[in-house]
Order: sequence, then structure tokens, then C-alpha cells
Amino acid sequence: MKQKHIFIAIFIVFLWGFNFVALKITVTSLPPVFAAALRFLILSIPWIFFVKKPNISKTQFISIPLTLGVFQYSLLYYGMSLGLSTGLSAVILQTQSFFSVFISSVFMKEKLKSKEIFGLIVGAFGVLLLFLFNDGDFKIESVIVILFAAISWGVANIQLKNLGKINMISFLIWISPIAAVFLFVISILLEYEDIKKISITQLEIRVILSVLYTACLSTLIGFSLWQFLLNKYNSVKVTPFGLLVPVTGSIFGFLFLNEILEIYQIISGIIIITGLIMISYKK
Repeated sequence: MKQKHIFIAIFIVFLWGFNFVALKITVTSLPPVFAAALRFLILSIPWIFFVKKPNISKTQFISIPLTLGVFQYSLLYYGMSLGLSTGLSAVILQTQSFFSVFISSVFMKEKLKSKEIFGLIVGAFGVLLLFLFNDGDFKIESVIVILFAAISWGVANIQLKNLGKINMISFLIWISPIAAVFLFVISILLEYEDIKKISITQLEIRVILSVLYTACLSTLIGFSLWQFLLNKYNSVKVTPFGLLVPVTGSIFGFLFLNEILEIYQIISGIIIITGLIMISYKK
């Protein structure tokens, strides 16, 4: 990858790392699926009235909001609402890198070089350290839920790559109402009693800012840049950068939520970065 594109990937990593802090703040004050629905509503309204509709098929118009929006975020928000820390949530979600590489190599016939395979193994070892040395203070169902969110994101990565060169901002704005409608329906079915208790006037400003951050910066800017990179390189070159999100997520969790940053998290971060260097640089 070119150096400027590596810097873009690292910028996305920081955006998405802080996103977990915003998510944690959001799900402690709002029902999780309802919060995910708000994210996509804000992403689409009022911008959809000023942005041209992208030229994509009806199948893509329906399927991508389901994988990228409904399944990924409803499961992620719900998993985090069960008490999982920002750092560990980020670790589990970023297994999407491996699902993406697996799907692209099997179904899109993208060939992996030996150094890329070895880099993935090194990066996976770093993620495994984060998981194994965690203090165990979480519910196993929360891990399973977020693993399914990671699989959904892995599928979405391949769908995004197949879109080709389109205006990603326009695309995200136009698919967001579909995701929002599905999520609101799910929320009403599962969280109706909790929704009735919401008082807009009593919401903390940090909750409102967190929802805005997840919609505008993490989703709109982050995924636009992410799809830009996927168009330029094979999935194996891009998606492993997601392995750095647990590192930035853990750091931001420590700085803003007083979550403990252990020495093993720092060591695993160094290992993950090493794996990324193997994948990204020619020498």
C-alpha cells in the first residue's frame, strides 16, 4: 500500500476506536437497538433530500443495509449493552478482518501471498492474547452476539468492494433509511417498554454527541474512506487494519471511561502492528 493510503487506514482506525467509547456511552442511556436505529436516522435525515441517489441495483440497495446496518449494529449494540468493555468488544468485532479475507479468498478467488498469510497469523495471535488474558468479567452470550456482528461486517466488506467506484457518502445516506426502518421495527418489538421510559429533555449532552459521532464521523466518514481503500487494494491489504481498532479502542476506553489498560493489551497491540507491517509493506 502507498504510504498516504496507510495513513488513511490508520485515521479510520482512530475514528473507529473512539467509536466504541461513543457506543458504550450510548447503550448505557438508550435501548441498544433503538440507539442503532437513531444512528442511521441521523445519517439519512435531512441529507437524503440534497444528495443524488447512487446508481446501484435493487438487490444491493436492500442487502447491504441488512448486513452493514441492521445485523452488524443491532448485534453490536446489544452485545455491548450486556456489559462487554469497549476494548474487548472492539477485539471481537475486528475478527471481521479474518472473515473478510476468508470470504474473498474462497468466493472472489483473491490469492494470498505467504507473507500476507503469516502477517494474518501474527495479527490473529495478538488478538488472541487480548482475549485470553482478559479478566473474564463478561457474559459469553455477549461474545457470541458480537461474533455474529463481525461475520455480518465481513460479508458487508465484500459487498462494498463489489460496488466499485461510487459516491460512498451518497450511498450511505440513501441506504440508511432502510436500515433505520428495520431497526426501529425490531426495537419496538423487543424494547417497547424501555422506549417509553426515554425522556429527551433528560438525556445527557454526551449521549447526544455520542449518537452524532457514531452517525457522522464513524459511519459516514469512516466507511467512505474504508470503501475507497477496498476499491484500490485486495481485501487482505485493507481489512487487517481493523485489527488495530481494539488497540485504539482500549486506549480510548482507558482515557475516557476509566477502563483498565493492562500490559498485555500494550504487548498485543505491538504484535498486531507487526502483523500489519508484514501485510502492508513490500520489504
